[in-house]
Order: sequence, then structure tokens, then C-alpha cells
Amino acid sequence: MFITFEGIDGSGKSEQAKRCVEYLSEKYDVLHCFDPGHTVIGNAVRAVLLDNKHKEMDATTELLLYAAARSQLVSEEIEPHLKKGGIVISDRFYDSTTAYQGYGRKLPKDLINTLNMIGAHNLVPDLCFIIDTDIEVCAQRIGKADRMEVEGREFREKVRHGYHELAKAEPERCILIDGNRSILEIHKEVINKIEEYLK
Repeated sequence: MFITFEGIDGSGKSEQAKRCVEYLSEKYDVLHCFDPGHTVIGNAVRAVLLDNKHKEMDATTELLLYAAARSQLVSEEIEPHLKKGGIVISDRFYDSTTAYQGYGRKLPKDLINTLNMIGAHNLVPDLCFIIDTDIEVCAQRIGKADRMEVEGREFREKVRHGYHELAKAEPERCILIDGNRSILEIHKEVINKIEEYLK
């Protein structure tokens, strides 16, 4: 089983991914990863993507770099773990690209979809939890902002809208979770959805 956690920066998705890993690790062999990164190559690409010095980065360059890092993550870590019967939980995956580069940067959706599948080696997450949190709350949570986090409110609104559209388009896979509640309330809802799926 392959589970991903999504949301705008500061939404609380990383905390929920961590808690989900802790819960499922009691019964299953769980791999916890993050996208972009996790591998040596992926972390090198991540460093370039998030560096505030690279403000001149072209949107298509950004898209290609995310796909490249994801390809390495899938081939080196995710696919081998799934093949041996384990569960993978990833903090972000290609739905981030659809929301950020598709809706945020306004790159063509067909280009996004093609590169998403190339970078993911055609692997589709079984469940994608989108932690939907108010933009003001997210902004307060972000400390030292990286290149993506320094984008303004308008950009974040576009990305959040993108996540809402994903949830509408794929309701069985993409589950919109109200992130404006306590960590425990959100965690309980996530676990209930996973248990339902496993049954």
C-alpha cells in the first residue's frame, strides 16, 4: 500500500505523515520518505530546488527537477519496498507537482500529467490525504522560508485551489481532510480512512 500526504506549506501534513508511520509500524513494515529528497541524488536536487539563491529558476526547469528527484526515489526506495510487501508513506508525491506547478505556476496540465507519470514510473498512490488548512494558519507556522515557501498569498491560494480540484476529480484516491482542527482529531480521521481501505 502506498499512502501520500499533501497540502500547502505549513498545513501540518508532515506531522500527520509521521503519526501515520508510528501507528502502522506496529503492524507493518513501513517506509517513511519525503518528496523531493530521501535519496542521495534526490537530496542534491532538493537542495537546488529550495535554495533561495535560485529565484531565477524557470517553471519548466522546476518541473523537470521535481520529476527527476521523484524518479530516483521511486526506483531506489519506493518500488523495492512495495515489491517486498511493505507499506510506503510519503510526505508529498506527484500531486504536489499538479498543485504547485500546474495550478500555482500555470504550466500545461497535459505536460504535468505526462511528467508526473514518467517521474513516478507510472506508480499511483492508493490513498492521498490532502490536509486542507487555512492560509493564515499555515503562514504563521512557517519559520525560515525556503524558495517555495516565500511565494505570496496569491500563489498559495492557487495551490490550495489545485488541491481542492484534485479531491473533486479523484475522490476515491484523494481525500480532503480539514486541517483546522487538533492534531489528534486529524490523525483519528486519517487512521479511520486507512483502516476502511485495508478492510
